[in-house]
Amino acid sequence: MQKDDWRDSDGENVFEMLVANGGPGFWVRRITWGGTLARIVRVGIFTKPPPYFGNPPVLMDVFDLDGGLREGLALLPVPGTYKTWRRIEAPLWAEQAALRPLDDPAIDIALAALDRRRGKEGGKAAHADPPPQAARVLLSVPYARKDEAKGIGARWSPAEKSWWLSADDSSAVSKAQALGFLGV
Repeated sequence: MQKDDWRDSDGENVFEMLVANGGPGFWVRRITWGGTLARIVRVGIFTKPPPYFGNPPVLMDVFDLDGGLREGLALLPVPGTYKTWRRIEAPLWAEQAALRPLDDPAIDIALAALDRRRGKEGGKAAHADPPPQAARVLLSVPYARKDEAKGIGARWSPAEKSWWLSADDSSAVSKAQALGFLGV
């Protein structure tokens, strides 16, 4: 059930919402929007400390209130999110909807295009580092085998200068072990 008081402020910017949610996949609504809401599908790399984490780009899929997709992979205008954006509960129709998977390669392509336009990361797309509390399994991947690591879903952390997997992804961790990448 949708909260009637969704416009009330909790004082969080979208990055703080991301950390509180444990990653993308949560829903937001702008107090000035009449008939739309959005699902956050990806946030760029956190490069600085909270609360703004270096202001990475935020991508969202925008829907009308009945579940029709209005705009896919739209850029959420981050400045002032604590004033105008609210985290909301998932709409009732979301469970039956064919929502974009959070690992959709189109998200990475859109994020890379944004980074190129913004002059960030030398135009290279990278999966967003998860919020700091997310558990990681660091990998030992020789440069010559980086494509194998990418193939099992490993992500590069510039801060740690290491490939990593989410500790929650037991299938990928098993594949990493079979490939000999767990010898950190």
